[in-house]
Amino acid sequence: MLFSETPRELEFSGRLIARPDQALMRRPDGEAAARDAVHLAIEAFTLIEHVAATDEYLLALPDGVSENDAAAELLATGLFQYVEPDWICYPASSNCPNDPRLDRQWHHATNIMQSCEGWALFTGDPGVTVAICDTGVRVTHQDLLLHRKPGYNAVDRLWEGEGGQITDINGHGTGVLGAAAANGNNGVGVSGVGWNLGHRMMRITNSQAGGSTISTITHAARTAVENGDRVASVSYAGTTTDTARTTATYIKSKGGLLVWAAGNGGSFLHTDRDADDLIVVGATNPADERWINSNYGSYVDLFAPGDDIHTTTNGGDRKYGSPSGTSYAAPLVAGLIGLIWSAEPTLTPDEVEHLLKQGCDDLGAPGVDSVFGYGRINVYKTLRDSVAPVLWDYPDGFPAIIDPTGGTSMRVTVSPYGYTGVEGTARLHYHDGVQWRSTLMPHLGGNLYQAVFPPLPCGSVTRYYFSIRIAMGVRAYDPPEAPDRCFIAPVVREPVFVDLFETDQGWTVSSDTLLSGQWERGVPAGDGSRGDPPTDSDGSGQCYLTGNAPGNSDVDGGPTRLFSPILDLSGGLDYHITYARWFTTDRPGDWLRVHISNDGGDTWTLVERVGNGAGWQTTRFRVADVIAPTSQVMLRFQVADQPDDSITEAAIDAFMVLPDSCRVVTTSLTNAVVTRGTLVSGSFVDLIVSDNVALRARSAPEEGGAGVHSMYLRVDAQTDAVNPSDLDVRIETRIDDVAAAGKVMMRNWVLNRFEEVASYAVGLDEVVIDVKGLNGATYVRASDGRLQVQLRHTAAVLLFGSSFDTWVDHVRIVVRE
Repeated sequence: MLFSETPRELEFSGRLIARPDQALMRRPDGEAAARDAVHLAIEAFTLIEHVAATDEYLLALPDGVSENDAAAELLATGLFQYVEPDWICYPASSNCPNDPRLDRQWHHATNIMQSCEGWALFTGDPGVTVAICDTGVRVTHQDLLLHRKPGYNAVDRLWEGEGGQITDINGHGTGVLGAAAANGNNGVGVSGVGWNLGHRMMRITNSQAGGSTISTITHAARTAVENGDRVASVSYAGTTTDTARTTATYIKSKGGLLVWAAGNGGSFLHTDRDADDLIVVGATNPADERWINSNYGSYVDLFAPGDDIHTTTNGGDRKYGSPSGTSYAAPLVAGLIGLIWSAEPTLTPDEVEHLLKQGCDDLGAPGVDSVFGYGRINVYKTLRDSVAPVLWDYPDGFPAIIDPTGGTSMRVTVSPYGYTGVEGTARLHYHDGVQWRSTLMPHLGGNLYQAVFPPLPCGSVTRYYFSIRIAMGVRAYDPPEAPDRCFIAPVVREPVFVDLFETDQGWTVSSDTLLSGQWERGVPAGDGSRGDPPTDSDGSGQCYLTGNAPGNSDVDGGPTRLFSPILDLSGGLDYHITYARWFTTDRPGDWLRVHISNDGGDTWTLVERVGNGAGWQTTRFRVADVIAPTSQVMLRFQVADQPDDSITEAAIDAFMVLPDSCRVVTTSLTNAVVTRGTLVSGSFVDLIVSDNVALRARSAPEEGGAGVHSMYLRVDAQTDAVNPSDLDVRIETRIDDVAAAGKVMMRNWVLNRFEEVASYAVGLDEVVIDVKGLNGATYVRASDGRLQVQLRHTAAVLLFGSSFDTWVDHVRIVVRE
């Protein structure tokens, strides 16, 4: 069987568990010899441990060897009962605390903040304190007793121990503090997001109405951080004041962060959210939409749940309620910040803020937008990157294409904050079109690794991502959302032309009656709020886009046209053109039109007409389906806003001209010969289709191998390929014995000998061996297109004179040029 990872459930560790065949180990006449054979079979591996109680060997894989390949190699010896990965297993439990009212706290749910999943990684450190600047706290509430730090009365400027009053004078503060840090897993009430954090009340009012001056509020926040608290949270008005921003900058300079509620006026707040150090928080409702009364806009950094938040109240020591407001969103953010610093205390405030924002779930328009900012906080995603924060870098960039025969490589730099990666755990994960697989990345020294892609199906688009185990058994990923979001690349031969628009390769622009929004090349400057792309499509940085400027920079009038350089497609190949496109418009009559010319631009043929879409999308078309390829091919991308009455944005990226090197060529079976053993029935004709009418062959004893039988079947084939690039071999087979070791051999015409291309275990049930991406130049004879495949089955037979039979139902060979 093939082993496949399930990310964050079962993951490869770079180690195997192998148990010898216990029937062989119990044979009185051969136990010692069998044990010696086992030790010989595993000598290529590093033996970590032999568990005598279960007779299992724990083996470390050599560099560059996958779990599947190593397991197949060991099983093919016939010496092992099983060989399987030493899986990294993740908790099946969600680690939810035992608080009986947790089910009423919708904001902790898996489809919202994923709090329980986050708490499975980290529940907080009581030594990290969240300061709540509010109306006071009910100090005797059953859910606020643990980890409470001495409070402070900012009006009287007295600490609790000096007589400062911190009891809740209004009722607001007890609920706010409960949202941030109500004690969890104590069998009562609710759970705050940081239920194992320290918490401190900084009372900012002595009025039952709750009013306070902005100077008192900022004094409380400064005092908290000056006394060691990592984050101060304010659920009052005043978020847009200059003094709030100045205080936030001061607090950040002291190693802390200041969080402030956006307010409940339902208003748009202007100015740039990233131009200050204040974290401004809006509120969402249970439908994951903006709570109707929450302020929003370009000043708001992010959102958190704030509608119907079940929390502690001041009505009694066992009382709870479900108030609404940005007042309850801000402390959720403050609690999450406390969790981040608990997980990694050495992070700077800027790093914590970055992790907080990058961990948000995107709401509204794609990317950072003018309503939700960076999105709504997610406890699990943020802590996943905080417990083992990693900076990933790719010194040589990403491959534009992946060679179908394998060997495409890229360097990967992994820089964990405060940790080193666990040796032998850096992996490249890739999808082969059927399932996820992974391979170890060789360590080049320091933080540098090398990812090498194996053979992959030609003509496909593969998805891939990277991971490494860091601290406390946690595995870090890039992209962090993998495998839901991955890097992608086409699996094709070397392209004729590639332009990721990082340099000028001869594109030109012309416009008619255009008021604004001409095509230009650059790094996207907008934030996506007006339909413009916030980033390029391939991660390289630049693209071509219309009106590259923040704010109102869309196409007005026009058209504006982007022309490719002249492309020579006269080489007689089957050319395909692919590109990424972005087009948004709020008027149905506006289009992105793509044309192609084969006479240098004198005449044009329409390729596609694109209406309003969501995000980057990839187009691929066969040139010959539209025009006859010549040496004078050009592409034209045209956008207009006519009449000038809409918001229209367009972009083009990752432009490539690809020869279709994946053309399948006719390949026919011509003969089948049993070269060891005897033919019982059938011929090569029975191998042509999968129809349960099989060729049958009987094994013969091996010379000098007492009790060992084998069967060799050679299959000959012929292909019309002139320049074979790669080939696949698929075989269906079974035997009438419990187990045998199988190998697929191909004749290497360069060396004129058979060599192994796959190994497997075969038994009573039919197995399908699928070998992909073999080198065509090696295994197809250049003079006449001949191929030879050999199937080898070897098994130990217990009875003298006995043998085993092999059935082969189907052999398929696919050759591509």
